[in-house]
Amino acid sequence: MKKHHHTAIAASFLALSTAAMADPRDVGPNTNATYVKECGACHFPYQPALMPERSWRKVMGNLKDHFGETAELKISDRDALTAYLSAGAADKADNQRSRELMASLPPGDTPTRVTGILYVGGIHGGFLDPKFKGIPNVKTLANCAACHPYADEGRYAPRVYVVTDELFRVLKGDYNVGF
Repeated sequence: MKKHHHTAIAASFLALSTAAMADPRDVGPNTNATYVKECGACHFPYQPALMPERSWRKVMGNLKDHFGETAELKISDRDALTAYLSAGAADKADNQRSRELMASLPPGDTPTRVTGILYVGGIHGGFLDPKFKGIPNVKTLANCAACHPYADEGRYAPRVYVVTDELFRVLKGDYNVGF
């Protein structure tokens, strides 16, 4: 009986600690293994809550020209993945990051790239400037994990950068940027 009691306590603790790790401000992890496998084979598998439903439907509706590539899926997989992405889309999600993302979109705007959304691209764009010599040195906004080590878990907390380029530390000439 004691062993069963300890197991129940351990299970309760695990459930509480997992719930405590879930952050209502962030999008959370992908929960569809097929999506992670199929889409993640070529690029970072963005969580559904990073784009509105209309965007996911547009992306999934044109897999023959998926950003210059053909992304072939069985019809049943395509339909299942479209349903997964639509159900968890930013305009249906209940987290702070998705609400902020949706607030940055003009009404009816249908972006097909997460990095094309002002909330993402606008915040991060300066890190792509060739004059930025920070660590990490970002080559593309599509590589979320370069700066967000828990991106695969859907946690995009701000990253602390080490800035090594004087132009980005001091306001000079045309480089009126503040950090």
